[in-house]
Amino acid sequence: MKRLTTPILPPAVGACALLSGLLSLSGCSGESGSGSGEYYTDWDIAGGCASDQGGDTRTSGAGTEVDVCDGVGEYSWIWVTYAAPWCSASKAQAPQIRAFKHQAESDVILYAVLTAGDEVFSAATVADARSWASTHGLPATQVLTEQSSRTIPQHLLIGPDGRTFYRYVGFLDAAEMHQLLADFRHSTRVPDVRSLPRP
Repeated sequence: MKRLTTPILPPAVGACALLSGLLSLSGCSGESGSGSGEYYTDWDIAGGCASDQGGDTRTSGAGTEVDVCDGVGEYSWIWVTYAAPWCSASKAQAPQIRAFKHQAESDVILYAVLTAGDEVFSAATVADARSWASTHGLPATQVLTEQSSRTIPQHLLIGPDGRTFYRYVGFLDAAEMHQLLADFRHSTRVPDVRSLPRP
C-alpha cells in the first residue's frame, strides 16, 4: 500500500517542507488567525480511497493495523481528523471531535490520526494513541498513529464512493462538522476537490 505520509524530498524541496513544518507549529497555538481553509493533497486530487494509490495502513491504539479506506462500503462517510498530543489546538479540537462522534449517525465512522507524540517531531506511539483515546472518549481502534509534518488540526471527509469530499486545515466545531456532513449528504454541497495553495 502506498503511504500517505510525507515523502523523502530533494534538499531544495525538503527545505521548503521543513519551513512549512515549522510554520505549521504556529497553527497549534490555538490562536485565531492562524492559517486555515480548504487544502487538497495530490492523493485527494487523484481520487482518494478510490484512486490507484490506495489507502494507508496505520497502527491503532489497540495495536491493530487499520486502513481508513477499508471503511468505504461499510460506512457512507469516513471523517478523519489529524492531531498531536503536544499541540494545544489539537487539545481544543478534541472535545468537538468527541461531540461530533457521539451525535453522528451510524453510517459515519470517525478516526483520529496522531501525527506525532507528546513532543514536537516525535513519533506517535501505540501508547500515545491509547492515551489520546482514553482522554478524549474515543475507541482505541479508531485512534491511529503516523509520523508526519501535516498542519494540524486538519480534517478529511471521505464520501460513499471513496473519494475525498472535503479537506480542511484549521479548527472546526461539532456544529460546523455536522453542517458540512449534512450539506454533502443532501447534495446542497458537492465535492470540489482542486489544488489549492497550502494555508
